[in-house]
Amino acid sequence: MQDNTDIFAVIAEDAPNFDDDAVKRIVEQRYGLSVAVRSLISERDQNLALKTADDQKYVLKIANSAQDPTVADLQTRAMQHIVRYADECESPIATPRVLPTLSGEAQTTLEAEGREHIVRVVSFLPGVPIANRNPSAGLSHDLGVYLAHLGRALAEFLHPGSQQILLWDLQKAANLRSLSVHLPNAVVRQDVDQALDDFEKFALPDFQSLRRQFIHSDFNPDNVLTESAESDSISGVIDFGDMLEAPLIVDLAIGASYLRPLHGDPLALISEMLAGYHSVTPLIPDEIDILFDLVKARLCASISILHWRASLRGADDPYIEKSLSAEPRADTFLARLAQIPRRDVLKRFRKMYG
Repeated sequence: MQDNTDIFAVIAEDAPNFDDDAVKRIVEQRYGLSVAVRSLISERDQNLALKTADDQKYVLKIANSAQDPTVADLQTRAMQHIVRYADECESPIATPRVLPTLSGEAQTTLEAEGREHIVRVVSFLPGVPIANRNPSAGLSHDLGVYLAHLGRALAEFLHPGSQQILLWDLQKAANLRSLSVHLPNAVVRQDVDQALDDFEKFALPDFQSLRRQFIHSDFNPDNVLTESAESDSISGVIDFGDMLEAPLIVDLAIGASYLRPLHGDPLALISEMLAGYHSVTPLIPDEIDILFDLVKARLCASISILHWRASLRGADDPYIEKSLSAEPRADTFLARLAQIPRRDVLKRFRKMYG
């Protein structure tokens, strides 16, 4: 296992901060495009929306200099792989397409203040993120179906950057304990500690025996698109920045952790997503049995990492400000899940599949 310094490094590093004029020059020189630019909120990279005079839209991604260049190449090649798979297999998966530079490269590099940044431009994927919605049962089911198809698209993908050093990696969830000092109060700390205890006791020992592959690893509402604000049909998925190789069930747990009803049955929407996923990619009992533990571990990551980052950068950082406004729901939802006996959840999930 890598040491904690490596795990924390990229998130702790300031994101690139090229000004609009510099971005316009980069895009014109490397891609031959004259564009207007608009900044997008990002955790550790610099992302900008680009628009040409004839209304073509793209996204420019400037990678954090602390990130291993292999990771950027992984993301680029994964998107190219998914596009080929979708075209060949008539898969419903839609992702951004990589725009080559004028010299035909999938990505390029920039140097500023002695630091090198990987740069790429991808097509803008139309759609409405589901982040501001309260998911319905139908949308939750379709989330599972879509994520399962995405997993199929990545099943044969291979890349040497399989072990990205990433604090969000649930395989390293135990490292979150070192962030407990930043949690807002003793009640949240107790819930996080118990959830991480359950993760280490029930999920972690099984990781090496479960089926593994590359996963999206960040199927959160900001990265999932529908055609309209009213549609329950998923139209696309974006942001492959957290991709890595992991147990397949981790991808489902990450997505399920964002289905956070504040009232009623706390497991209803997760059960719908599980059913949708299972209808495309049947899960095995060992995977189903640790889903609950992994969902809680992802909630621990959402809570712990954001409060830690707020302590480094302050709550007025745009990414932190946006994320912290949503995380009280993570605190509350983890507290709700903590009240459900694990054996009851296992019984319920097992019963769904005989």
